[in-house]
Amino acid sequence: MNKLFVNNEFIESQSQDTMDVINPATGEKIDTITFATQSEVNDAIEKSKQAQLEWEKVPQPKRAEHVKLLIPLLEEHKDTLAELYVKEQGKTLASAKGEIDKAIHFIDYMTSLSFSNKGEVLQNSRENETILLTKKPIGVTAGIVPWNAPILVLMRKIIPAVITGCSAVIKPSEETTLITLKLAELLRDSTIPAGLIQIVPGTGNTVGTQLAQHPDIQLISLTGSMKAGKSVYAESANTVKKVNLELGGNAPVLVTEHANIDKAVDYIVTARINNAGQVCTCPERVFVHKSIHDSFIEQLKSKMEQLTVGDPFDDNTDYGAIINQRQLDSIDDKVQNAVKNGATLVTGGKKIDSAGYFYEPTILDHIQTTDEAFKEEIFGPVIPVIEYEDFDEAIAEANNTNAGLSSYIFSENLKQIMQATETLKFGEVYANCEAEEVVNGYHAGWRESGLGGADGIHGFEEYYNTTVSYIRYD
Repeated sequence: MNKLFVNNEFIESQSQDTMDVINPATGEKIDTITFATQSEVNDAIEKSKQAQLEWEKVPQPKRAEHVKLLIPLLEEHKDTLAELYVKEQGKTLASAKGEIDKAIHFIDYMTSLSFSNKGEVLQNSRENETILLTKKPIGVTAGIVPWNAPILVLMRKIIPAVITGCSAVIKPSEETTLITLKLAELLRDSTIPAGLIQIVPGTGNTVGTQLAQHPDIQLISLTGSMKAGKSVYAESANTVKKVNLELGGNAPVLVTEHANIDKAVDYIVTARINNAGQVCTCPERVFVHKSIHDSFIEQLKSKMEQLTVGDPFDDNTDYGAIINQRQLDSIDDKVQNAVKNGATLVTGGKKIDSAGYFYEPTILDHIQTTDEAFKEEIFGPVIPVIEYEDFDEAIAEANNTNAGLSSYIFSENLKQIMQATETLKFGEVYANCEAEEVVNGYHAGWRESGLGGADGIHGFEEYYNTTVSYIRYD
């Protein structure tokens, strides 16, 4: 699988720049990938441009018919895809299959929007004139896909693009290039015309920068870290292309005195251990009212200590591996520094002795708000807890972050829930539930968590430009 996918063909790269693919659950090498050269990326963009010019002539409902045929291909190959996904990324087999199911659901929903391209007739101010606003495909797009949800996010980048009449050049994460190229086999076998979807592996500093700076790319969509998003934003400035960014989060959780503690603990743990905590919507800072703090910690500790960590192919495993050694070290550094600065280590707090990259389910109580583990994403199976007394002050502290993606509240008091939904400055508020983005919603962040968004009709329309036509008939 160490190839590029250009014009519906797998081709050998001329680059000498390679990277070994390591199974994070075992530490074993499973393959080597080769990155694209600058000229190969340019060639992919040119072929994408030519394909898009023909594709935009096809009526949108017809485009959607081609896209929908991906669904039976994904269903047929789900087990093979999931097995490779687990080996490359380390999440549990159930989680991998669940992500494929979500991708199928996403495709099904997006194709249902094929008749949604509705323009407007604007009010004229002159006689014998009609003013029409129409929506047109933006053109060649680029998608930069992360390692933590490469199947679902790949579909978020390519499906609305193709349905709206665009093409897409994709840079997969270096960590999950194999599963992306495996999906390219399904794209090759589909009826989607050659050239509309290209996959060019590489690093952010090389391929990512080239896509951001290329004048023929009209929209670049990145899901990843704040650092990566800021780089793409800056690198896109000279060509003034549209930029769509879904970046990191630092999700606060308010557990009020009116919360159902059992429900809160269950949902917080479920959300936190999703993909070993390597999800940008995971609970990152848990604010617990002082009147229920001790009971909450006791139940949270019991729940976390019951978790099974290890082999991602074992049905009894609750969460699998951390993506790589670098991320494992980052998690541990944040935990150790928090403890050094006065946080109480309730449970966990260590790397698991293994050939792979695993971290214990961890709770940090009374964490300092100045700690890195409070101010930034931990991106691991760690729950920091802060005790609070005043609800308004807790909301103010929850908002005291440069992130603004997801937030949570657990309360049986409707007034508190409504106050939180009104005053939490985040793109998503989850009340009495875990994070579960719906395909007809809109997944978007505030502040440094992003620009634009994905899902639903609003995400679909990211791929349009508008034209206003003034038609005189006197």
